[in-house]
Amino acid sequence: MKYLYLPLALTLLLASPAWTQEKATTESGKKILVFPDGTWKPDAEKPASTGPAALPAGSTAKLAINRGKSALFYNPKKWKVEKQEEGGRTSLEHTEGDGYAIIITERVEIPLEGLKKIALSNAKEAAPDAEIIFEDKRKVNGKDILVLKLKGTISELPFFYYGYYYSGKEGTIQALTYTAQNLFDEFKPDFEELLNGLVISP
Repeated sequence: MKYLYLPLALTLLLASPAWTQEKATTESGKKILVFPDGTWKPDAEKPASTGPAALPAGSTAKLAINRGKSALFYNPKKWKVEKQEEGGRTSLEHTEGDGYAIIITERVEIPLEGLKKIALSNAKEAAPDAEIIFEDKRKVNGKDILVLKLKGTISELPFFYYGYYYSGKEGTIQALTYTAQNLFDEFKPDFEELLNGLVISP
């Protein structure tokens, strides 16, 4: 499970627990809830990730990424670095196990809409049923970030993915966290804390 990640813009994120309804987005961009009987209603829930994010107080360890041009600040009591920037990829594991993160950096700039499509396409290579269940934009440490949550099944294991995506003159950065669907609620606060430690140099 610890080596399960998606290539390049292969970005996955989480979702919410297995509820009786599914969240979806129509072609016109409307957020809806779809029920098992095929009926649906507008999703009135406000996005949980809206609003600016600041560097978490507990994120005291610094991990250089993007060839030292940017950094990920993390809580060393919660995360340990498994591999540091090998081939543009850095991986971390939660100290309690079963929670994982991977940071993928590229030198090229990719429009965010294109990055989202690439992420979903690559995700489907590993999990054919992968789908984006949430997307939003927020400002993280002064930079505009695309937020995506996805879910999918890999080798009969249902996973949630939660990620922050950035692309600009500094290049492209994908910060992904993931775990099994039944563990997401447990790890969500630590995932979000880790992701909010992303600092992209101007």
